[in-house]
Amino acid sequence: MPSSASMRLTLHRGVSLAVLASARTEAEHHEDLGCSIQGPTARPVRRAHLPLKRHIATLGREGALREADALVRWLEDTPRYAALCEDGRRRRGRRVLRREVLFPDATRHKPRVLHLRQESLGLDVPVRTSEWPAVADLFAALARGATRTELRALSTVPVVADLLSDLGQAGWLVRHSDAVEVPEPGALFVGHNTVLVAGREGRVLVDPYFRPQGLVDRKGYAPMQPRDVGRVDAVVITHSHGDHFHLGSLLPLPRDTRIFVPAVARESLFSTDCVLRLKQLGFTRVEPLRWGESRQVGDVTVRALPFHGEQPTDEQGPYPDLFNEGNAWMVRTPDFSAAFFADSGHDVRGDMDTVCRQVHRDEGPVDVLFCGVRGFRLAPIFFGFTTLDAFLVNVPRDALTKPQRLMAGPEEALRYGELLGARYVVPCADGGAPWYWREGMGPRYPGYPGEPVSGASQLDENPDADPYPERLAEVRRAVGHGPQALLLRPGEALKWKGQRKPEVVRYPGFTWPFG
Repeated sequence: MPSSASMRLTLHRGVSLAVLASARTEAEHHEDLGCSIQGPTARPVRRAHLPLKRHIATLGREGALREADALVRWLEDTPRYAALCEDGRRRRGRRVLRREVLFPDATRHKPRVLHLRQESLGLDVPVRTSEWPAVADLFAALARGATRTELRALSTVPVVADLLSDLGQAGWLVRHSDAVEVPEPGALFVGHNTVLVAGREGRVLVDPYFRPQGLVDRKGYAPMQPRDVGRVDAVVITHSHGDHFHLGSLLPLPRDTRIFVPAVARESLFSTDCVLRLKQLGFTRVEPLRWGESRQVGDVTVRALPFHGEQPTDEQGPYPDLFNEGNAWMVRTPDFSAAFFADSGHDVRGDMDTVCRQVHRDEGPVDVLFCGVRGFRLAPIFFGFTTLDAFLVNVPRDALTKPQRLMAGPEEALRYGELLGARYVVPCADGGAPWYWREGMGPRYPGYPGEPVSGASQLDENPDADPYPERLAEVRRAVGHGPQALLLRPGEALKWKGQRKPEVVRYPGFTWPFG
């Protein structure tokens, strides 16, 4: 039995972290600083859209489609929306927003509050600019398992000492357990779009988004946490939506972790300056990569690919320079290769078909494609009932009721895999477990515990936006050719075995219990 001095401590599995610019209201507690569409930058637009949402809720779907043009014209004349606009100007049928609304001063919002939460118990910790590195070091230490001696050394910074006292009183410090043994070479699927690719030397984590365990979750099936995945040598970020670029999930990583992010020339309503936000927390090795650029991480090569998809529409909007900037990624080890196409599809700048052909031509076939299958078929007039509320500003008036499908569905995912020469396609980037579904992401399986967030789909499956990942296998059987559909559950890993089918590895405590 280890002594209390040598026992390693970690953060309770049910506690989540969020980095906020302010926490004065309940709404501000849901505005992650790193999230381009739900963060504080988009707050003025989201508030201005509230009257439109109320009218649509009253009219219903058919009424809203019928009255969409009039509704948006009315919205743009409301005082709160009009205050965001330039006087009198219109473009593509829409009133023109001021440049400082579309491209706000990124330094205006800074990380000022660390918010910790377990179920209904929340804790707000004010953090000064100079204190964030020490706070980050604390959570990195807890993620790898910290002794009381290590914690005392960190407590020389007052905010850390106060934070540790609060964590202890809340019962949020618990005995550390070792990380799972990720196959080398192999890939650990944490869930949603979070995957750890392990070579024999380097380990690269894609889009870390760690969710807390809920009191209603089954004891034998828990969400993985940073402490479970073990060593991370580098991180790649696809785009700056909160379920892909989440500062609370990055905070437990060592500050000298290499982090590769999309290049964003100027923070906008649609794209976060990831370099700035991470440096504000004390991270020291953050690097933006443009499409086509590569970096080496041990024996693993990461290459930034073009990202097309998840824009307001597939045509030119009122603001030609306003985009959800992102990177798709190719991650190659000496033993296998994996491509990551989260939320990708097509847009006015291009399509992933072309990207796949180019990759196959330049680099040869890919072993496995991790690809979203949402489809997300929705008329833009209803964006306000999703996390894409702010996207409505860049929708031409004549496109308000045209159903958009800019992300890959199962059919597109298989086609991309075939164009890449992939052996397997893994459906991802749409939840996949109770802790995502309760936040409004992905379909619900019979037996999922809890209730979804207000406004989330009450359907077990929404074929237009949240299909079951099993649909990928159904489509593959129907078409009869192309890569195999390979379904992974959150908490499972692939052990790569050369030319044979990879072995699926399961771990105690992370074993799928649902039908």
